[in-house]
Amino acid sequence: MEHQYSEEDLKNIAKQLSCPEGEHGIKTGEMMHASNLGMTSSAIDALNLQNNDTVLEIGHGNGGHIAQLLSKAENLTYYGADISETIIAEAEKINQYFVDKGIIHFELTDGDTLPFENNQFDKIFSVNTIYFWNNPKRYLNEIKRVLRPNGIFVLCFADKTFMQDLPFTSYGFTLYEVEKVQELLESAGFKIKNTIQKTEQLKSKTGEQVQRAYHVVVASIE
Repeated sequence: MEHQYSEEDLKNIAKQLSCPEGEHGIKTGEMMHASNLGMTSSAIDALNLQNNDTVLEIGHGNGGHIAQLLSKAENLTYYGADISETIIAEAEKINQYFVDKGIIHFELTDGDTLPFENNQFDKIFSVNTIYFWNNPKRYLNEIKRVLRPNGIFVLCFADKTFMQDLPFTSYGFTLYEVEKVQELLESAGFKIKNTIQKTEQLKSKTGEQVQRAYHVVVASIE
């Protein structure tokens, strides 16, 4: 029999997806890693990583995919930015070997600004975070600021038509069609290089089997 979620349950799911906290947040991180792995792999592939690239991921979750990313090219340096202290601690634990070697670094952020130097990164990507950005245009300007000229930014997100049918997205999510995301990117000074639409089968956060449509938007600055 299908589990019935109360409004309070759905609000808690939404809150944990936005900013995982505590023991429940650790489990949420594990679940997000599993359910987002297809999208994350697509985003990493779209980065077209090259030897010696410095990479930033915004909203890295528990970091279970970082070893996969580091295998894509030689001498990569990875930075992760997240708003959850819980999830950063988990990511550091899972990737302790790379942390100790100074290959990867994690930064706690406020979700509105990025604590990095201008032109610091060759590649930047983010998966399933845009729904929670308070001011998308301002945040995209921050991303542009820390991206090097001719750098690549990959934004991966689930389509609005899929997201709006999920019961918890009424609580704190802003949903986007791909055209709106492209418009936001262009208004912030990015040039759209490619947009890929994909679909995948997965189990939803509330347990149902669903087909998710998602987009991988590849952008650059001149």
